[in-house]
Amino acid sequence: MRHLASAALAFALLVPVAAQAQVSGLDLDRFDGRWFEIARSPNDVQKDCSRAQIDFTATNRADRYGITVACTRRADGRVETLRADARIDPSNNAKFRFTLRGVLSFGGLAGQNYWVQAHAPDYSWAILSLPNKSDWWIWSRSQSPSAAVRSQTLARARQLGLNTSQVVTTGG
Repeated sequence: MRHLASAALAFALLVPVAAQAQVSGLDLDRFDGRWFEIARSPNDVQKDCSRAQIDFTATNRADRYGITVACTRRADGRVETLRADARIDPSNNAKFRFTLRGVLSFGGLAGQNYWVQAHAPDYSWAILSLPNKSDWWIWSRSQSPSAAVRSQTLARARQLGLNTSQVVTTGG
């Protein structure tokens, strides 16, 4: 039975899935929790970040989440932690506005919009991007997902129109 399930998964990975513009109706209770960045587009903020761990946690307000990102720097191995607030877009809960906490927030004016472009049915991985798709990230519940999962998520990112020509592979 296990081999049959593996064969079905392998087949599912090969069958093209129609690209959607973006997720709608995200189950935030299932999205909540710890994620690991496993791939992303190159960007200046993370240029020397080899591993990122993201904690996405509910707050006491229905439309707000707390974000904690721990990034391990390649050169010296130090861990840099950023904290942000995420406000959920009331028109589509797969759209977030992340605003850094503290002095760097500039009173909430400095923020960035992120959209969940796709996710696994079991919420084991998710693809996020900026609205214009210039930068994107693949998050996984596993710090070291299989090669098949990495291939599947990158293929899905390409289907969504994300530029994967210069993938930065991160994580384990």
